[in-house]
Amino acid sequence: MELLDQSKIDRLAEEIGAENVPLLLEIFLGELQTYITKLSQLEGQEQALYLKEISHALKSSAASFGAEALRAHSADVDSSAKSGGMLDSTDHKQQMLSLLSDTQQRYQGLYDQ
Repeated sequence: MELLDQSKIDRLAEEIGAENVPLLLEIFLGELQTYITKLSQLEGQEQALYLKEISHALKSSAASFGAEALRAHSADVDSSAKSGGMLDSTDHKQQMLSLLSDTQQRYQGLYDQ
């Protein structure tokens, strides 16, 4: 699955005006950095609660920006959390951190262009 669906960025630019996209991308990138920083510091139950919180938020924000891999993973984690699944594994944390970082790098490259 692609990290960035350019057609969604193009659609967003049509809807809100291309001049507004860089500001929104900057906000999105800031959110990703906040998630990376905080998730990196948490363990155990705090980690599980934070994964649940950010997964729910990322479902929509990642979808809005075409961050498809991050959206899909966030939707899976959110669904698992809602069905009572365990979210305190190192795998969940590492996969989320990896996707957050990869997405941030890919979108930073887009913003820098």
